[in-house]
Amino acid sequence: MMLRYLALAFVLGLAACGQPQEKQEAFPVVQAPNANTRIGPDGAAGINNALPMNLAAVRAAAPEFVVAEVADQVEGQPFTAIALSAGAEEVFRIYPTADGSRVHAISTKSSQARGPTSDIVGVTLFAVAPMEEVSFCLTEFVEGQPGFACSTTADGRFWRVYRLPEGAAPAATFEEIEPDLLHESTLAEMRWIAPHVTN
Repeated sequence: MMLRYLALAFVLGLAACGQPQEKQEAFPVVQAPNANTRIGPDGAAGINNALPMNLAAVRAAAPEFVVAEVADQVEGQPFTAIALSAGAEEVFRIYPTADGSRVHAISTKSSQARGPTSDIVGVTLFAVAPMEEVSFCLTEFVEGQPGFACSTTADGRFWRVYRLPEGAAPAATFEEIEPDLLHESTLAEMRWIAPHVTN
C-alpha cells in the first residue's frame, strides 16, 4: 500500500516519491555550458519554488536549458511533464501538481546533474551519503530493479534514490536490506519536492 501511495505521488502531488521516468521524446543537441545542473534541498536547475507549470515560466527560470513538454505516465495514468535538456541529454524532468497548475517535483537521472555533496547519478554510492541526509528511507523499484529512496524525513524536500547491486533480491523494508548491499548501492536518481502552495 505504501509503495502504491509513493508511486502515485507525481500525479497526485501527495508525497515525495514517484516512479521512473519514461523518455518519450528526442531532444535537440545544444551546448549549455552555463546551465545550472545543481539539485538539492533548496531546488533544482535554478528553480526553488512551485512555479506555474508552463513552458514560459520554466524557460524564464532555467534559460540555459532546452525546455519541452513531454508525455509521461505513472501506473498507466498519463500526464504532461516538462523536460530540461542540455547537449543530447535530458537533465531534469519537472512533474506537475495534481491539478496540473504548478511544479510539484523535479527529478534527474542524468550524470550531468550534481547533488549537494557533488553526488553523481551512476557513480556515487550510498556509503558516502551524509547520514543526516538519508535518515529516512523506503524501499522502491528503480526501473524494475530493487532499490530504495532516502531523505531527512517522510516529507523531505530532497531525495536520493539508489539501486541495489545487480542480482540483489528486493526487500520488504529498508531495514531488511543487508548492510553490504546498502553500502554498494549506486545513486540512480535525485528528486526535489517543491514547497506546497496554498491559494
